[in-house]
Amino acid sequence: MKLRQLAIGLAVATSAMAQPTFPVVNSTTPLALDSLIAIGFANNPALRQNQMDTRLNRIGKINAVGNFLPKVSLGMTFGETHYRNPTYQNPDGSVSTYPITYEVENIVWDAAGIAHRETKTVTVDVPEGSSRSSSQYLSLSEELFDGGRRIFLYRMAKAQEQMNNLTVENAQKLLAQSIAQQVMLVLTQSKLLDLNNKLRDQKKDAYDLAKARFDVGAVTELDVLQAEIELGTSQNVIREQERNFQAAREALNQLLGIDLRSSFPLAENSEVTPYKFEIDKLVEDAYRNRTDLRIAGLTVTRAQHNLWMAKTAYLPTIDFGLQWTRSEQAGIDESWTLSPRNHNTSYNMSLRWNLFDGFSREYDVVTQRVARDKAKENERELQLSLEKQVRDAYYNLEKVFNQLTTTARNRDLAERTLNLERERYRLGATSQLGLRDAQVTYARAETENLSKILEYQSSLIALELAVGKSLR
Repeated sequence: MKLRQLAIGLAVATSAMAQPTFPVVNSTTPLALDSLIAIGFANNPALRQNQMDTRLNRIGKINAVGNFLPKVSLGMTFGETHYRNPTYQNPDGSVSTYPITYEVENIVWDAAGIAHRETKTVTVDVPEGSSRSSSQYLSLSEELFDGGRRIFLYRMAKAQEQMNNLTVENAQKLLAQSIAQQVMLVLTQSKLLDLNNKLRDQKKDAYDLAKARFDVGAVTELDVLQAEIELGTSQNVIREQERNFQAAREALNQLLGIDLRSSFPLAENSEVTPYKFEIDKLVEDAYRNRTDLRIAGLTVTRAQHNLWMAKTAYLPTIDFGLQWTRSEQAGIDESWTLSPRNHNTSYNMSLRWNLFDGFSREYDVVTQRVARDKAKENERELQLSLEKQVRDAYYNLEKVFNQLTTTARNRDLAERTLNLERERYRLGATSQLGLRDAQVTYARAETENLSKILEYQSSLIALELAVGKSLR
């Protein structure tokens, strides 16, 4: 926890020239691997993308639970209708227009009881007017039985939550191993740079000695020229090694998700210990700890739920519904109302059972069964691959450790030989060619030993990645 807090504290604000999304980490205190991994967990873009998927965990389960709850809807409607019909159709199909004027003849009786005919003129204006309506409704529906489909959806949501979490965990393991690998590469490049600087200094001494011996006539000018060529070649090697070291540092910063110009020393822990493991125990640990294998198991579980859900199509479904409405029609010049006087309440329950659908359900069931069986075979294939990875990584680690013993001894012998040749050259007992051969042999032996140390650490990281946990 303290290391993690230290790492987060080192991720200070960016400089004025830096991108604001990439923190600058500058430190004079060497940072250990745990601190670098914590920085990578906080800033690596690929890991942050995987972590975003976990935001769906809670809402995914809530959505699955919501499938068991009734669906409720509420609505209100206010309408107004205006009409004006200036034309109408006659019985013979012709069209006439309003207004219409016609005479109406009526029979009226006077006081003496005598009937008289009376004619009146009637005019019909254009029919027009307005009306308003108000309505409200509340609807509730619930699926009482669906064959268990919602249960499987909930289980699938839980499985997806576990898969999202395991995906993040797997990404963290891969990132941690990548950071460890890159740290070892940076440290190796740094040692190679130090080695080349040391060789350059030795060749500078050889050049100075050759000039001194030439001045007293002990050697020819050819020795001086050869020593000068060797010194110039060494300078070029250093320039190339400096660029390799810079590239490795920037690659580490990129992996950490920080500004590429960040600068900090690395805590060196390149101790080579003859780790002893039981290979069968490592395989058992891999079965328990490999997140990709656990994700494959959850994929099988999800495929099984899909198969069961497809089988629910053979079962009936029962639905229940309730709807309550209020409405009112109002004439012109009357306002809309929030309390309509017309009430209507309806209930319904329905049962649906699909007896035959042209074998669509059979096709879906077989499709899901094939998908489940494929997921099982993929899990079996991953188990075999996992065990093969563990065994290969273990045997490779064992091989590299044995080779490292030889390269370390060769380096010590080459260093002793170089020291003897330098002293012999100083005394005039050997030639410039003999000294150069000793220098080349020492450089090759030291480089091979450093490369083998990097290979050993890389092999250990590969074994940890295959097992799914740290072994140190």
